[in-house]
Amino acid sequence: MNPLEVEPDLTQKLTEIGTRLREARQAQGTSLEEISGKTMIPTRLLSAIEEGRVDSLPEAIYTRGFIRRFGDSVGLNGTNLADVYSGNLSQDQLETETKSKKRKRRIGGLRGGLRPVHLYVLYIVLIMSAGVGLSYLTNPSALTSAGDSPASSGAIDSQSEPAPPQKAPHSPKDTSTKPVDAPAATKPETVRVDLTIKEASWMEIVVDGEVSYEGILSPGTNKTVVAKKQLVITAGNAGGVMLAVNKQPAKLMGEPGAIEEVKLEPETLTGQST
Repeated sequence: MNPLEVEPDLTQKLTEIGTRLREARQAQGTSLEEISGKTMIPTRLLSAIEEGRVDSLPEAIYTRGFIRRFGDSVGLNGTNLADVYSGNLSQDQLETETKSKKRKRRIGGLRGGLRPVHLYVLYIVLIMSAGVGLSYLTNPSALTSAGDSPASSGAIDSQSEPAPPQKAPHSPKDTSTKPVDAPAATKPETVRVDLTIKEASWMEIVVDGEVSYEGILSPGTNKTVVAKKQLVITAGNAGGVMLAVNKQPAKLMGEPGAIEEVKLEPETLTGQST
């Protein structure tokens, strides 16, 4: 894998963004481990973002996704921070937009109590209530005839009551046909995953607590990984990765461009072939 090319000002952008994220996280009293649990981003990548270490991060397209999810988890606008990193938005524009949104929220809060729509709704409810009362006073028999309708519906229900007993005999037959020995499935001793790469994706594979692979896999790559205790696979482009667990039919890890993490352990795979 060729080393990633880094733009000259990319480190400075990441340093400024990382400072914002760290200050917001510390203001909430939240640890990197807690952020990792919310965003499914490894702690070492979150630390690299806060410290502005571009060389410790994957390609910019994946790093932008990390920044966006990191920012949203600490109450910042993650999309805007990601735009700053990609050069679509400057720091000055970010400050101006943030102040503008806060001012709009304050103005919206002041205007909220001045809207007359609640008065209109109250008037309509009062008019409808008055109409119902007037109708009852002028024609009370209408309400009486309406009250008789439940009796007629009750007669229909009583006629339809014999129908349910016809289904009763099927219930014990269904339960008797279930095999008693179903829990006898064996537990696999290992977890085997066959990876097929359809589109380029940054991948991290952790086998039994140790990083087995980290990098970008090209389309057409096939890779098999086996773990005894736990297997953790993280993909930066989940829609480009096919994953087959213990020779089961392969499935996509997620949506295109989405970051997904899968954790697998032998005891959770009871009954699957090895």
